[in-house]
Amino acid sequence: MQKFVILGAISTVLFMAGCAEKKPATPEEIWKGYCTSVGNAARSITLDRQNGITQKEAVEYANKVTDPTTKKFVLEYLDKIYALPDAELKADKDAVQAKFKQEAYEQCLNTPHDPKKMPDYKPF
Repeated sequence: MQKFVILGAISTVLFMAGCAEKKPATPEEIWKGYCTSVGNAARSITLDRQNGITQKEAVEYANKVTDPTTKKFVLEYLDKIYALPDAELKADKDAVQAKFKQEAYEQCLNTPHDPKKMPDYKPF
């Protein structure tokens, strides 16, 4: 009986700890999340190109982005991805997507930013 009381108390404490409010994200955590989204966007641009989306269509869509930081990253990667020769782009589709995703993520992480003025974006 005593084991059940102890197990019940431990379970209650663990349950309460799991339900506790999350601490607000630090500026570094927010930036890292943003950079993950930038990397995912680069991967999606690559996939779109591999699936026949024209550069003109991609640029038109990218120009709808309102956040200047995000728009800059997206337009830069549009140029990089559409400059890649078709044969190289389609040789190993998954590897090319992963390459651009990682490259964009790392470039974003290394970009100076103002922790008080984070980009306005939807996690991707």
